[in-house]
Amino acid sequence: MSAQLQLFLNDIEVKVITGQFPDGAVYARFAKPETTGASQMRIRASAMCSMDDFMLLAQLTQAVRHQFLIKESLLELPYLPYARQDRHMTSGDSFALKVFGQLLNTLAFDRVTVLDPHSEVAAAVIDNMHIITQQQCMQHSSRLANLLTQQQLFLMAPDAGALKKIHAVAAHFGIAQYGILTKHRDVFSGELTGFELLAGDVQGKDVLIVDDLCDGGGTFIGSAQVLRQAGARTVSLYVTHGVFSKGTAALLNQGIDNIYTTTSYAAAELAEQRVELIDIESIYTL
Repeated sequence: MSAQLQLFLNDIEVKVITGQFPDGAVYARFAKPETTGASQMRIRASAMCSMDDFMLLAQLTQAVRHQFLIKESLLELPYLPYARQDRHMTSGDSFALKVFGQLLNTLAFDRVTVLDPHSEVAAAVIDNMHIITQQQCMQHSSRLANLLTQQQLFLMAPDAGALKKIHAVAAHFGIAQYGILTKHRDVFSGELTGFELLAGDVQGKDVLIVDDLCDGGGTFIGSAQVLRQAGARTVSLYVTHGVFSKGTAALLNQGIDNIYTTTSYAAAELAEQRVELIDIESIYTL
């Protein structure tokens, strides 16, 4: 279990208790609330990534509806599980995001608010989805927002798939130009090769690579090497979802000067001098 569940009944937070039985089955329940009646349920499920996490969410949802006559059900799902599996990649594999969406839809939330999903496919498979965009998330780092507004950072898309989003980021902060990188990923092995700067003069500039997610970090380490070879003075990274499966040190020791991310997945304890964590609490109180 990795999900962190928060429950709000009529905007009053209620303690959630989770655990695991000896046979491995998980359980979720809520403590006795101060209110005797509630019409709105709002659940925030951060760092959700496994079916155990889904079961915790489903059990909590059912428990609340069993006790209260809920008229509005809201889910805040900062990190969308399976978002990268947004199609059949190879013969014999599954469209995992669609499978997850079908399960989530059975919980019948009136609104599901997601931060910066990997692709537009998410909105097609999840009912009543509302998106908080990449640029809206970035705006909640005062340091990053100031640097971008003052045009002190040169925006860089790590691949063509990120072009639409980085165009929106540039427009939001009033930036006229940005760069584009490319790479090749083997869908079977995951090996990354062929890093190349396709567009953008980075000579002597402070570059900010922008993407929705960082897992192991290979994309950004390879990108940083290419950018430095092209003359970039510094290379920083913004990702909305910091999985960091190989840790942030791997990035900071191999070409990335600063990291900006949110607490959608990454723990706040990761924050340090060169790693800024944007609290999702501030994002969801837009």
